[in-house]
Amino acid sequence: MTRLPDPDKSRVVLVGASLYKGFEALPAVDNNLSAMAEVLTDPDICGISPSSVRVMTQPESPNHVLDAIYEAAENCSDMFVFYFSGHGLTSLHSDELLLATPDTDPRRPHSAIRFEDARLAVLSARRAPKKLVILDCCFSGRAMVGSMENSVDLATRSDIEGSYILTAAAETKTALAPPGETYTAFTGELVSLLKDGSPRGREHLDMAAVFSHLYSELAAKSRPLPQQRNRNAGASIILARNKQFRLERDHVASALEYVSKTMIADLKSGNPPEKLRADMMADHLPYAQRINRGSLLARIYPEFSAEICEVLAEIATEPDLDFSDHIELLGTLYNLGWRVEEIKKELLMIAKTPHPHGLAATRAKACMELRRLKVKDLAVEGYMSILMDSDVSAKIRSRQALQMGQNFPHMKNAALRFMWSASKDRRLDATTRIAILREICDLDPETIEEVTQLIRQIKRPESSKADEE
Repeated sequence: MTRLPDPDKSRVVLVGASLYKGFEALPAVDNNLSAMAEVLTDPDICGISPSSVRVMTQPESPNHVLDAIYEAAENCSDMFVFYFSGHGLTSLHSDELLLATPDTDPRRPHSAIRFEDARLAVLSARRAPKKLVILDCCFSGRAMVGSMENSVDLATRSDIEGSYILTAAAETKTALAPPGETYTAFTGELVSLLKDGSPRGREHLDMAAVFSHLYSELAAKSRPLPQQRNRNAGASIILARNKQFRLERDHVASALEYVSKTMIADLKSGNPPEKLRADMMADHLPYAQRINRGSLLARIYPEFSAEICEVLAEIATEPDLDFSDHIELLGTLYNLGWRVEEIKKELLMIAKTPHPHGLAATRAKACMELRRLKVKDLAVEGYMSILMDSDVSAKIRSRQALQMGQNFPHMKNAALRFMWSASKDRRLDATTRIAILREICDLDPETIEEVTQLIRQIKRPESSKADEE
């Protein structure tokens, strides 16, 4: 759920009506539908392919809408979105939610779309890992011109397992469709957020960020507050790019450039090149300090790069150089462009070679250095060598699997397979197995229920054993 919708594998069904036989007109609904279609297909916002979006204005009948949902669900393998805007009502014979179509008669519940039927249609998208339902409606028994009202919590009657439900629930007569406004209040704020972005958001807008923004904006305008329901990490579903993030990033980049220049000027004033060069070449100083001086010299006086490479390369050959310092030195030489291919091979060798002290920390640091240098394929190869080394404890290997999965999303499944296998190894003590299970949950929050059950199973025998003793 940590990426934008797939343009071609996602499906969207937008439904709404502005003219009704049994209810007052809601002219803003037509604008809602066209605006939602625009932002969802905008390549700079959501990027869903226009051919994957179906807009149904003035639908012929409830069955017409349900058929469209089922058809889209059958062809969806990424994100499924069902959006409804218009009048909502409750059945005279039950308290279930009904979505009005142009010919809906409030005295005949079968003339409206039962939300339960729509819910089942959405759930039929079994290959879609992300399901999003947005309801901009209310109960219309007391509807007035240009308004949509409700009398109970809409979200409580619209739960869909493993998905995210976002609803607009009116509390005043005209709040949801204010006369003279282009959109309904709820959809207007949603469209504005997607078009303009949020200054408080990250690079992408997930549903948690969308809800938080809508709630604060609508509350500030004394309008009805949205409601949400989510299960199985539905709040982490990413809907769109945050348009303001780029502006903020550009602003930050300019500020960082200014700060960087200022810092370098300050560093130069306090670190004349003669002093840095003398420290770098001083045999009596610790290697770590000499490497640090050489790195700083290269950063603020790049004209000395050739000389710095010669000195650091000589230090790299010292037999008593600590492995950790050696890795840092190699990274500095790589950044200076010194024998980059040789350095990549040497860092990989360190990552894959067991060391006499028996610790994996040095190998892991080499992997991290390869990642920092953006040599991703070799970093992954290094991590995998640690995972496959049975001489390294399962707990440490699991921690490295977690790091690999977090740093390289394309290796997440491989990391999880190793961690699940380790967690089921009964040769390990209960504390280690539980620690590994918790790391699995850190890497994949959607496993929380399964992880919790396994932890209980592991703890239960321990408790029984303690009771026996």
